[in-house]
Amino acid sequence: MSAGAESISHSIRLVTEIAENTATGMQGTSATTEEQLAAMEEISASAKSLAHMAEELEEIIKKFTL
Repeated sequence: MSAGAESISHSIRLVTEIAENTATGMQGTSATTEEQLAAMEEISASAKSLAHMAEELEEIIKKFTL
């Protein structure tokens, strides 16, 4: 194999390796994003629940106001 062909072959292997590493990194990023989305949805549900509880507590307290 000529030096030029070997250089091209080596470059192609490097590009392939970089692409595989990028794909692996993107999968990790995607998984992390999904986890963050789930956590945000849980926080949102908790906030709504707390807001509802605060409204109920406010109504109960009004009964005891002089």
